[in-house]
Amino acid sequence: MTTSRSNLPAGAASSNGPVPVPDGSKPILSVENLTVSFDGFTVLDELNFAMAYGEMRFLIGPNGAGKTTLIDVITGKSKPSKGRIIFDGSIDLGRRQEHQLVRLGVGRKFQTPSVYASLTVYENLEVMLGFRSKVTGLARKLRRGEGDRIMDTLEQVGLSHRAKDVAGGLSHGEKQWLEIGMLLVQEPKLLLLDEPVAGMTRRERDRTGELLQSIGGERSVLVVEHDMDFVRQFAQTVTVLHLGKVLSQGGMEDVQQDPEVIRAYLGNNRSQRPEAGRLNGQREAGEPVALGVD
Repeated sequence: MTTSRSNLPAGAASSNGPVPVPDGSKPILSVENLTVSFDGFTVLDELNFAMAYGEMRFLIGPNGAGKTTLIDVITGKSKPSKGRIIFDGSIDLGRRQEHQLVRLGVGRKFQTPSVYASLTVYENLEVMLGFRSKVTGLARKLRRGEGDRIMDTLEQVGLSHRAKDVAGGLSHGEKQWLEIGMLLVQEPKLLLLDEPVAGMTRRERDRTGELLQSIGGERSVLVVEHDMDFVRQFAQTVTVLHLGKVLSQGGMEDVQQDPEVIRAYLGNNRSQRPEAGRLNGQREAGEPVALGVD
């Protein structure tokens, strides 16, 4: 069964407003009639979107669909022209500054890993713990139990054996896992991950997918990803953005077969548009698995 704009699955959004999450409870994230424009160009067009507590959602879409812009607005990097984003039941994120989000329970990871290369793996997490208190940096003394939290987090991301190693010496994949750990140690309620498997080997991608699945059972995770092989392997619910709106939502198999999604990727001339082939796992030899970036 394919999805439709008028009858999206629970947790999706219609043009008339967010659809309740499956159990009827308040969603952890509710995007309501969100519009974002830059120099007269509308990137998000009265977008409605909702996520449940403990859910892992994948966000995909053609180039310019508004995926990164949505994350930018959620994290306070960009401001909406209209609409609002409600987090954790009552917090209007549009009224908060970027630096306040960590303490509210929102964590964001960019595509390129950003770690403190000269510090050890353990110290990277130690520094991040400070962002949730008024005293930051390594000069801050760890509180009771925080050392155990750091080691538990490193165990979760598979880096406990490298706790004493300098972060700059890690592989690309290990740096990605370390940055995820740097977010997890702060115990966020919502994680926003932008292309977490970019540049990884097949084995590293599989390990990352397993990690995200384990995280998703504990907190909400929103993943923007262009690697369709990875999405097909690990996604349960996929939201497709197109022209700043939710075009389709559901399981990956349903989304791939949605005529509206196929039309958005193919356009009017199928012979000149390879994107739908990528969406369905087909690509020319040597062609990267990607749907474009915002």
